[in-house]
Amino acid sequence: MPTYISLCRWTQKGAQSVKDSPSRLDAGRKAFEKDGVKMKSFYMTTGTHDMLMICEAPDDAAMAKAVLALVSAGNITTQTSRAFTEDEYRKIIGSL
Repeated sequence: MPTYISLCRWTQKGAQSVKDSPSRLDAGRKAFEKDGVKMKSFYMTTGTHDMLMICEAPDDAAMAKAVLALVSAGNITTQTSRAFTEDEYRKIIGSL
């Protein structure tokens, strides 16, 4: 399955209720699973982003749907990118 990396930031709303963030993470993980998306890793980070998620999804549409549903709650914003494994990278570069 394709891999995706999401860089996330709390919105003002999410920051105001940051103590509820762990339960929102659990709910988000369950919602992702319903869309066929598996959250493989989650990290709270310092710097320009507050959190990072590494997910696998069946395709771009499934990931987009899951992320849009997550951000529609208004607690976070995301930047999500398709990530290519080393094997995929080598195949792509090898085809040049």
